[in-house]
Amino acid sequence: MHAVLFLAFLQSVSQTVRPSDAIGFEPGTDSMLADWRQVSGYMNTLALRSEYVHVDTLGRTTEGRPFLLMTITAPANQQRLAEIKRAQALLADPRRLTDADLAEIRTRQPAVILISNNIHSTEVASSQMGMTLAYQLATDSGLRRLLDSVVVLMIPSMNPDGLDTVVSWYRRYKGTRYEGGPLPWLYHKYIGHDNNRDWFMQTQVETQLVTRMLYKEWFPEIVYDVHQMGSNGVRLFVPPFQDPVNPNIDPAIVAGINLVGAQMASALADAGLTGVGHQLTYDLWWHGGFRSTPTRHNMIGILTEAASTRLGSPITLSVDSVGQPARGVNYAAPWPGGTWHLGDIVRYELITSQSLVHLAARDRIGIIDRFVGLGRRAVEAGLTGNPFAYVLPSDQRDPESWSTLANVLLAGGVEVWRAQERFSAEGRTYPAGSLVVPMAQPYRAHAKDLLEPQHYTPVNDRPPYDVAGWTLPMTMNVRADVVNQPFTANLVRVDSVVPTPGKIEGSGEVFFLKNRTNAESRAVAQLLAAGQPVTIVGDSLMVRGPRARAILTEQAARHGFTVTAVSKAPAAGVGVTRQRLPRIALYQPWTGNIDEGWTRWLFEQYGISYTTVHDADVRKGGLRQRFDVIVLPDVDGSSIVSGVDSTRIPSQYAGGFGEGGSSAISAFVRGGGTLVCLDGSSDFAITTLNLPVVNVLAGEASGPQVLRFYAPGSIFGTVLGGVEGSRSPVTLGVPDSLDVYFENSAAFTVSGPARALATYPREPLRSGYVRFPERLAGKAALVEAPVGSGQVILFGFRPQFRGQTHGTFKLLFNAVLLAPH
Repeated sequence: MHAVLFLAFLQSVSQTVRPSDAIGFEPGTDSMLADWRQVSGYMNTLALRSEYVHVDTLGRTTEGRPFLLMTITAPANQQRLAEIKRAQALLADPRRLTDADLAEIRTRQPAVILISNNIHSTEVASSQMGMTLAYQLATDSGLRRLLDSVVVLMIPSMNPDGLDTVVSWYRRYKGTRYEGGPLPWLYHKYIGHDNNRDWFMQTQVETQLVTRMLYKEWFPEIVYDVHQMGSNGVRLFVPPFQDPVNPNIDPAIVAGINLVGAQMASALADAGLTGVGHQLTYDLWWHGGFRSTPTRHNMIGILTEAASTRLGSPITLSVDSVGQPARGVNYAAPWPGGTWHLGDIVRYELITSQSLVHLAARDRIGIIDRFVGLGRRAVEAGLTGNPFAYVLPSDQRDPESWSTLANVLLAGGVEVWRAQERFSAEGRTYPAGSLVVPMAQPYRAHAKDLLEPQHYTPVNDRPPYDVAGWTLPMTMNVRADVVNQPFTANLVRVDSVVPTPGKIEGSGEVFFLKNRTNAESRAVAQLLAAGQPVTIVGDSLMVRGPRARAILTEQAARHGFTVTAVSKAPAAGVGVTRQRLPRIALYQPWTGNIDEGWTRWLFEQYGISYTTVHDADVRKGGLRQRFDVIVLPDVDGSSIVSGVDSTRIPSQYAGGFGEGGSSAISAFVRGGGTLVCLDGSSDFAITTLNLPVVNVLAGEASGPQVLRFYAPGSIFGTVLGGVEGSRSPVTLGVPDSLDVYFENSAAFTVSGPARALATYPREPLRSGYVRFPERLAGKAALVEAPVGSGQVILFGFRPQFRGQTHGTFKLLFNAVLLAPH
């Protein structure tokens, strides 16, 4: 009998294709990288050959490639995946789980872990490592035995589009001076490196696919996010993370992370590998990354960061040139220096991944019990209040932003309920249709962390790893009331939220918009594209034209705003009329600028047509004949002019737009064009056009210097200038006070004829952290400056930050659609 089983094992292994047989080289070989066709092709072939491996296509990427999820587990588990998923859903929501259910599930349920590779496409090693890991799990007898007790979910690449972008670039310049150098464009079509900053907002297709799998389908107990970092430090960061710990993260999550990190470090030490460090750089404060958002869903979130090579090419570092910490408990075995290969990264990542599988199999019941316990504590904490619930009233300034916030919560697995009738809570009365987010639910931490203000306190004067604050009601300008005491209401649970359809009120063919919602800007863009005139009249927009009624009827019904119709236009108070959609240029530097990508994405979401321009387009001049508006994204002023040096990137992408481009921009503005500068590019405009504006933070907001102003990503309040009826078109329809997102951004002093459109109050901080906030008091956040026949609009912040700041989208839309030009 044993001989028959052994023969069957040998036959199954012999039928399983090695990665090197499929792609022609061993993953991790110097200067050899597999692209997505090769990686996905191998994974699909492995699934066909091995009963341990199953591949699902979760959907299509931004550019249409298949997005794969692998399920690797014992054949008996493969036969009952639906049952395992149902049990995971019960474990994730212990309100539906009886003690008898739990006892029965514990006897047969495998632990479920997820290993995610290659979200940042230049961190390419894990996309190669995954092939070897899958092969080993499917063929190694010791690992296969573990798969009775664990389901390994693996995403071969979180960004297949970017993997192909990076591999294509690497292959093109391999063997030249540019081998392994920087790319001139983003490795995600829209957001580049920020694809790992999208995990609560879920603006991108890939984020949406994985989020649905995590919190609606599979509910893994452990999520492992495999990364790389810079080359010149430790060889591998492994948890524990450094302080601080976000107050919404349960201590058992922290303990679980430390346990996994210790297991990984032990396995690496046993293999004789050096340069493994802990408590470096990466903290447990920030919400929004792939390893951090799961921790608000009762999942152990693990991150490792390996030292990078030059993509696939090795690097050589002497021990004296490596920035290593001193030997100690967090860095027991310093790296001796030498040549660092892609294969070294693959080896380290294979060991950490295998160690996680060993731990999950060995501690299966403990992992399940911790997962259930975390969910139970979340529910209990919500029942005790502080808070008991959040209420999102239905009578919001922008109904679409309100519904978007609710849908962000829903997509993240949070329960949202709608009031069927009016109710009261803590002395406030809410209309029917208001939304209630009860805190007595398993994903309480996720909802609470998104809805409440953050109060970051530095530890040893360290800044947060990413940002300090992210409160969505503030960034989206949506009212969300905290309720600490229990209340009763007639509620029904919802799966999605849409605004109450708007309509045209009144009669006539002259239409008025209040311009208070982002959806109205979408309608304005469509109206102007159709040649329907739009006129500023006081604090409103007047629309006329044969197609106006049809367009506004559809847009109002779909997006929830109200239009007023009258029989004739007013005789007085009529301002500038737009006859057509402005010709908008969006500058795209050859530096892979993330802010440009976000701007491009936002314009496309709202139907605002634009033309991408590069350095050569700017340098050749004649801009005013081609464009009405030019948008410069958040780019350092010197980078706009100088770009990347030709020693690092091919000459066609090097050098910025130079002095010739600066002169062309100046001629454009003086000739009547509108230049819109976002954050860092404001310094370019101030210098180039000699504006009567000073960025008082220029040169000192680049890092946490103890004696200087410092504000990592945080939310600041602003006050808008001007009285009703005299505001700039840029602030038309915007409330008198507005929260903006500030990430080491700009602040201005202004003298005539420039004017401040928004300024910071004496105490600007609303959520996050700031050092020396008094430096901002009275300074301008948004400036309008006439130059010749044109104008410049300076944003001292990013109004479209990471697709999150719905509350300030309107300012950017007004700047490109309504500002004089």
